[in-house]
Parts: sequence; C-alpha cells; structure tokens
Amino acid sequence: MIDIHSHILPEIDDGARSFDEALEIAQIAAEDGIEQMVCTPHMFNGISGDPQPEEIRARVSALQEKIGGSGLKVLPGNEVHISHQIVDHARNHRFCRLNNGNYMLVEFPSMMIPVGAADLFYQLQLQGLYPILVHPERNAQFQVSPELIELYVRRGVFIQVTAMSVTGEFGIKAQKCAEILLRHQCVHFLATDTHRPKTRPPILSRGRDAAARIIGEESARKLVEDHPLAVISNRALAPAPPLPFEKTSGKKSILERLVGR
Repeated sequence: MIDIHSHILPEIDDGARSFDEALEIAQIAAEDGIEQMVCTPHMFNGISGDPQPEEIRARVSALQEKIGGSGLKVLPGNEVHISHQIVDHARNHRFCRLNNGNYMLVEFPSMMIPVGAADLFYQLQLQGLYPILVHPERNAQFQVSPELIELYVRRGVFIQVTAMSVTGEFGIKAQKCAEILLRHQCVHFLATDTHRPKTRPPILSRGRDAAARIIGEESARKLVEDHPLAVISNRALAPAPPLPFEKTSGKKSILERLVGR
C-alpha cells in the first residue's frame, strides 16, 4: 500500500515530535503493509513554520537515512491550507508537490467551505497541477451536504478520505459522510493522515477493509495501491465518474453558489 498523506516528518508541525517517534510511526506503517509514505507537513495554516521545499526534501532524506534502505520509503510533499494566496504559492514553488510531481494536497477549514474555492482549484489546474482535496468527510459543511463533493469531482478535483473516518474512529458524522462519498464514487484515495503512533496511527489496512465492505475489494484496493501509485509516479489518473446525488427542489442553486458555479 501507499500512503499519500502523513505527518511523519518530525519537528515541523503537529505530527511526529522527534525522530524516535517518526521511526515508531514508520515501523507501524511497514507492519501494516504500507511500503511508501508521502511526508506532508502542514503549510500556511499557522501550525508549521512553513519551511521551504528544500528543507522538506532535506528532512525527508534524513528520515530515510534513519529508517534505512530496506524499510518504509518516505517521499516529499506538503498539505497546503487553502487561501487566496495558494495560486501564487504554487506559481512561486513555495510548497512541495507530492514526490515532486504535479499532484498536491489541499486542505479546507474544518467548519466551512471557502468562498471561491472552485475557482482557486481551476487556477491551480491551469498551472498543470492536480489538486487533491483532503478529508472532506471531516468538514462540518460537507457532512451536512456531501453532494457538494460531486461538483468538485466533476471539475477534476480528486478526493482523499481518511482511513480512520471509514472505520468510525473520527465519529459517526465523518463515517457516514465517508460512506456516502464512497458509494457515489467520489473517493479516489484512502490515506492515514497519521500524526502520532498511538492516537493517530499509520494504519491503512483497516480503512481499506472497511471500504471494501462498501464498494468491494477491488475498488477499495485501488484507493490504497493503484491510485496512489499514479500520484507518486506523476501519471495521469482517470477514475470512474461520480454517481449523481439526488437533489431536492431548489437546493441545486444554493450548492452551486457555495462552490462558485
């Protein structure tokens, strides 16, 4: 399996607090069957010092050296908080794309959907980037209206759901939203979003197995193997289109305004 979202890189954000803790995370991940993990520390949300990409890559190399060549393979990346500066940040190469390719992780605030987000995604796409919206199932507004995700997916935005959401470890609201998104083919990746060895462990297999009970084993496998492999290999990804959500009368225009359509 390949994990495209983790906070294993130590001493940067709210993830691993030391190299020892990072090595413990690496060991747990390897034992779970994760072979490659993208290190994606937070950027532009006040949690990290917003290190330059060169520093991220240097820290990834240092961590790999401590892990050893026969253990988990770690790769550079970032989790980029959305803002109206995100397009300029991308143009000025202020963050790490996933494994230095054209895919990037984008995070929304936990309680709302930013106004104009759809246009920001479009501006990133014009730069040749492939935005991946992370853990929308944990966003309060998406939990109320998961059908909003369909509009983003149809515009070429990829969706990553947290494995612990599918297993219910982030609560019933996140679990229900994750299940709805899975059933509507609006999930392209499962990832651990690991932060700590015990409270936010790098366990991907349980999420994969829970997803398999909803969408079948082969479809679930693609979320942790085929699709992440395309990302770290910087290959184009063409998943099945989303299944339409049922819309009630008068609701569509409200949803479209929320995403700037």
